[in-house]
Amino acid sequence: MCRFSKSFLAKNGFFIECCSVSKLEKYLPFILAAATPLMTIFNYSSFVEEIQFDLVLLTYTQTGITILIIWYSNKWLIGLKWKSVSSWFILFVGNLIIISIISYLSVLNAPKELSAIISFWVLFIRLALVAVILNVVLRVFESQKERSKLQVQNLALQSENLKFQVETLKQQINPHFLFNSLNTLLDLIEDNQEEAVDFTRKFSSLYRIVLQSSDHDFIPLKDELQFLNDYWILLKTRFRDAIALEVHLSKEKEDLQIPPLSLQFLVENAVKHNEASKIKPLKIIIRESDNCLIVSNKIIPKSFSVPGEKVGLENLQKRFTLLFQPIEFGKNDGDFVVKLPLKS
Repeated sequence: MCRFSKSFLAKNGFFIECCSVSKLEKYLPFILAAATPLMTIFNYSSFVEEIQFDLVLLTYTQTGITILIIWYSNKWLIGLKWKSVSSWFILFVGNLIIISIISYLSVLNAPKELSAIISFWVLFIRLALVAVILNVVLRVFESQKERSKLQVQNLALQSENLKFQVETLKQQINPHFLFNSLNTLLDLIEDNQEEAVDFTRKFSSLYRIVLQSSDHDFIPLKDELQFLNDYWILLKTRFRDAIALEVHLSKEKEDLQIPPLSLQFLVENAVKHNEASKIKPLKIIIRESDNCLIVSNKIIPKSFSVPGEKVGLENLQKRFTLLFQPIEFGKNDGDFVVKLPLKS
């Protein structure tokens, strides 16, 4: 999470809230285990004429341990996620087994002084009520943690989107890109006015989409491919036969979602960092793999270093991670390969 996110969350008190919930959930079962047995002791003292402190201590300890067992077993049961079984059914069956075992063992091992006032069903009903109360408390904690988690994620996503918007604005006014594009346009005006008109139309359409892209977290893959096609026409006008693009995608994938400008960035990155010539053209391949896009190109290092902040892939990684899931990238047998997950 970026520094902006952390400071923003701290200012809004979410870190304090999350810490308070965690601390309370951590210590509450032990507080209950220490306090609840007192009621059992008072109940025991009303049935006997003379208090025996060894029995009081035994009752206190057993009741406290029972509270902890019910608490942590229910916390574990709530965390279980079975696709074909309802969580409420898991809780019901789990508590039925746990409470039955505790009740049976308590009655079986009860001292003679307490055997007259302890019966299986009385103890079972009491423990069932305790389990219900503890479940309510645990559900409140789970709900609070989930709410805090969603708030943190939403705020982190907002801050990351702000960073992306700033990065997009930088790309819009990138002097190097504009300089090359305008120079290409000037050459076309002199040599081929029809191609110059088409270049201008694509250039205008491209930047209109760039301006609109900051309003969306995801767009359909077919829209991203259309944007890439417009951008590729600009590149082909500059590099001609020195670059090539192959797209191998099925129609079924076109309705899947992807963060905008993802493919454009990867193509631009490949052209920027690799040598491209008519003799050895740079080929960029886009293909599908399950619900992912695989973007690859041969690594052909340029004879001169390309200036850059080297944060592009990191920013793309952060955006994908916050919006959906991380991307994968790296070198593989002389190729640079990037794997982009698609959202259904």
